Order: sequence, then structure tokens, then C-alpha cells
Amino acid sequence: MNERQQSRLPMRVLFSLAWRNIWRHRRRTVITLSSIAIGFGLAVLSIGIGDGSHNSMIRNAIKLGEGHLTVQPRGYLEAPANYKYIAAGGSLATQLAALQINGSVQPRISLQVLASTASNSVGAVVEGVSAADDPRTEMLRPMLLEGEWLQAGDERGLLIGYGMARKLKAKLGSKLVVMAGKQGGDSQAQLGRVRGIFDSHMDELDDFLILSDLSFARVFLEGEGAEVAQQPVTRFAIFLDNEEQLAHWKQRLQESIDQSALVALDWREMMPQLVQFIVIDDAGNYVFLLLILMLVVFGIVNTVLMSVLERTREFGLLRALGMGRYHLLWLVFCESLLLSLLAVVIGWLVGGGLHLWFSRHGIDFSAMMAEGTTIMGTFMDPVVFTELSAERVIQLTVIIFGATLASGIYPAIKAARVTPVAALRT
Repeated sequence: MNERQQSRLPMRVLFSLAWRNIWRHRRRTVITLSSIAIGFGLAVLSIGIGDGSHNSMIRNAIKLGEGHLTVQPRGYLEAPANYKYIAAGGSLATQLAALQINGSVQPRISLQVLASTASNSVGAVVEGVSAADDPRTEMLRPMLLEGEWLQAGDERGLLIGYGMARKLKAKLGSKLVVMAGKQGGDSQAQLGRVRGIFDSHMDELDDFLILSDLSFARVFLEGEGAEVAQQPVTRFAIFLDNEEQLAHWKQRLQESIDQSALVALDWREMMPQLVQFIVIDDAGNYVFLLLILMLVVFGIVNTVLMSVLERTREFGLLRALGMGRYHLLWLVFCESLLLSLLAVVIGWLVGGGLHLWFSRHGIDFSAMMAEGTTIMGTFMDPVVFTELSAERVIQLTVIIFGATLASGIYPAIKAARVTPVAALRT
């Protein structure tokens, strides 16, 4: 037997002994592994539901909001104003089209206005959109309670939310006076007609949003000094086909636009409150995972430590026969290593099975959320499908494996400290 084979033999022997020692008390080992598997499954399900609900909120927020990426005047996000606009919207649209972005580029005009009827007045936001193919149209069209959707080129048609209609006592065909202040202190007003009323079940939209065609909103920019022929807009909302390319396209946009006047922002920068909510909610999920880890660690420590205490005399005999402290430490540590591997494998069989089931069938939360599924200006789909990214899978595996492996350190050290004389007297 050569030297290399001699160096391998002790480890093979140690792992063989460790495997036999684990199954000396089958019931205890099975109970420990079962508790870990159940805890691991619950942790996977909890993280999967959390990620699924967060991704649902993000997708809906992007469609209802300003897309994955937004190009708008520098400083507009910090202090929105009607006089801040992109004067040469047509040429910028051509420039963006030349980039061949994998997705759609939508021109938008956003205005802070006062909406009035003969009965009342309310502060509102007019959003001029492309009536035909804007993703916001796709989201809100099914929520139309009455009337019809805007037609392209409709210079007077307006869509309002159910909350605003109630406040203004407006109905289909009602005249709506939209008034906006100008930079110089004057005001300008346009007369529109209610073409439809929608109910998104979100107060931020139903009470304050007015949708119009770009042609209606562009008149107000003309009053601010813009030339209609240049197709002025407030921003361009960019919706990507593949969200994983967001960083790439953001970099391309920053390189191609005039950064002294314009800025390219991603959805996280446009919706910081939503990002903060997700971070806080994620923290709650990790608190639950921490509790699961504590149960796992105590389970492993109990199993391995009890095994060590029961074999004190055996360890003393092995020490008397010449086994060193180093090999004894490794023997017990190998038991913890094997338990950790079994815990991860069985845990993923349970947790992965739960994830696969609920990723296909989903969980209906509508009955559990009587107040609705609207959160932070967006909404969560009533049926949530669990989602786990590769990063999450690696993260959970490392955390569980590391926790279970670390829990075997103390029993291993305790076994290595056994002295032959004292152990044989027990």
C-alpha cells in the first residue's frame, strides 16, 4: 500500500464508523432528520411565498407605473412640475428606437392639475398615454366599470377612477374642466368629457388618476412653451421583455442620452417606497428562517451530543488503543457532516416538493386579505405562486448546511477531550 492510499484509508474508515454510529439509534436519527426536513420545508415555502408575492407586486407596479426603465428630465423625480418636459420628444424617440431595445418604449405626459365639475373640484394627475398599446392600458382596461376605452387621437376623452367620479359626481359624458398652473404664475384649462370610469381598487389610482390620450395632455405642454411639432413628452417608459437585461439597457441608455438634461432610472429608483417595503418584509421572512435554524441546530446538537455522552467509555477505549484526539474529533465531526448532508437532501425533497406543487397550483390569499391585496401603490395577485431563484436555492442550502455542520463542533470538541482513564471509569 503506497503513501497516498495510507492517507486515504483513515478518512474512509472514519466516515464508515461515523455512518454506523448515526444509525445506532435509528429512531432518534429519523426523528431528528424528520424535524429538520419539516422545518426546512416550511422555510422554503415561506421564502417561496414571500418571493412570489413580492415579484407579483413588482410586475404589477411596473405595468401600472413607469416601466422597468424611465427616461425623464433630470430633477423631475425629486420635484415634479408641469414645465419640466422633454421638448424634442420625437427625436429622442427615434434615438431610443435606434438602440433596438428588447421591449416597448412608451411616451408619457404627466401633469399635476385641478379637475372640476359643476359639483366639486379635486387635485389630480393627468397621464397622457398611447391609448392603443400602453401596458397601463392592458392593466386597466379589464377594470373598466362603464363606458369605453380611449381611442387613439381622442383630443377630449378622459378616463377617471370610481373614487374621483364619486367625489366630482361625474358620470359618463360629464364635462370635466382640467386646469393646470403655468411656470409664470398663470393658468390654463381644457375641457374634456368622461369616456369611461374604472375601478382598480387602489385609492392612489381611483381617486387621483385621469387618463387621456397624448394629444389632450400635449396641449398643456404647448402652453408651457413646447412646440407640438417636436412631440414633447414628460418621459419615456421602457418595458423590457427580459428583466434580467435591465442593468445592460440602463447602461446603454445612460451612454446614449444627454445626461446633463436627462436621466435614466430603473424601477427601484422610481419606486423607493416599494423597495423599502420588500426589504422589511424580507427581514420578517428571515426572522422565521432564523427560528427554523435554531430548531435545526438544537436538534443536531441533541442527537450528536447524546451520542457522544453515551459512548464516553467507548471513546476512552479507542484512546487507550492509540486513537489520537485529532482522529476522535474528526470521527464525531464526520457524523455531523453526514447528518448535515442528509438534512439538506431530505429537506430539499420536502421543501422542493412543496415548492413545485405551489409553483403550479398557487395559494389563494383573497379570503385571507379582506381589506384587499393593494399595497404601496400596487397590488398583489390574489393567487400567489411560489418562486425561488437559483440564488435563493444556493442561499438556503448554504445556510441550512452551515448551521447543521456548525452544530456538530461542540460535541466533536467534547469527544476529543475524553481521557482514557476517566472514560474507562464511567
